[in-house]
Amino acid sequence: MPNIRMSRIDGEIQKAVAKIIDTKFHSKELVGAMITVQRVDTTPDLLQSTIYITTLGVNSLVAVNALEKGKNFIRRELAQAIRLRTIPDLTFKYDDSIDYANHMNELFDQIKTNPDHQ
Repeated sequence: MPNIRMSRIDGEIQKAVAKIIDTKFHSKELVGAMITVQRVDTTPDLLQSTIYITTLGVNSLVAVNALEKGKNFIRRELAQAIRLRTIPDLTFKYDDSIDYANHMNELFDQIKTNPDHQ
């Protein structure tokens, strides 16, 4: 069972980082892009947070690289936005769970339309 405290911290970091990316973080690579923070996983010692994102309007690899370049800025802004004794180091990753779910739905649709094909 996940720790309630860690879930709260992850949620606060998720909200704060999403707001920072949306309002304060500017990068040439992300012009016109929409980035959604899907989830955050923080280690129990609060030293590392992995931030999973999805993108629209830009390649996911480009978005992750741009965010990785600007992670020190995002971390400084995060320190002002939330109250934690230590602000974790940030790592950005693309969340491919939506892509995987879409792929599985396509496979199920193929099975429905052609049940004889095995």
